[in-house]
Amino acid sequence: MSEDRFLELAPLAALGILDGEDRSGFESHVAGCVVCQAELAVHESVAALIPLALAPVAPRPSVRERIVAAERSSKPRPWPTLLATAACLALAAGVLVLRGQLDEARTEAVKARARAEAAQAEARQNAAALVSTQRDLGEAVAFRALVQRGHSRITALTGLPAAPKAAARIVWDPATREAVLVASGLDPAPAGKAYQAWVIASGAPVAAGVFWPDAEGRAVLRLSAVDETSRAKTFAVTLEPAAGVAAPSGPMVLAGAV
Repeated sequence: MSEDRFLELAPLAALGILDGEDRSGFESHVAGCVVCQAELAVHESVAALIPLALAPVAPRPSVRERIVAAERSSKPRPWPTLLATAACLALAAGVLVLRGQLDEARTEAVKARARAEAAQAEARQNAAALVSTQRDLGEAVAFRALVQRGHSRITALTGLPAAPKAAARIVWDPATREAVLVASGLDPAPAGKAYQAWVIASGAPVAAGVFWPDAEGRAVLRLSAVDETSRAKTFAVTLEPAAGVAAPSGPMVLAGAV
């Protein structure tokens, strides 16, 4: 705990309502801290005045009668003792009220923290959804632009045994190395996994981006502008770790020869 946190606990310690880790931590710290000792002493002096600030409460008639009967049957008590007893009772009542208020404050703090965390999570989800929508929109615009070019080419990708319902099209421009993949019928990627696109020319497959399909199995991906696109012979999609890999390692789900 920080020094400020211990100073915040001093009023509660003075009232005797610290418990659990707060109490043990405070008692351990205050034994060697002059500042906190002084703070505790101030609050203890204030706590001693609490009974004087409490409004008197008349007891129920039945309680009053029992008290009077008990007093008549007992030995007279000196006034200082009676006053001390009354003060202790008043202090106990004040402590109970403060403890209840403290418990309510803690409960409200927990609820407020939960609400704040839920709001932050929702904001993050909304931000992620907005980014995803903006990305998809940009890739859709790029796809339409490629389709409208007279020298663009279109390659169909067929679903393989790992994804028999999947299908895709890649529109690509050999001159600019631009390419956009539009896929459908894909299963959701398992946790920690993503689909990764590959461009194959005369050598090893070259990574061209990772993507995740939506709830309906559709996806749009603007492929990375790699040199192999200008002389591509095959486009393919595999299932890989979410961060992507340098060489295919997972099952191939889509493939199509140029």
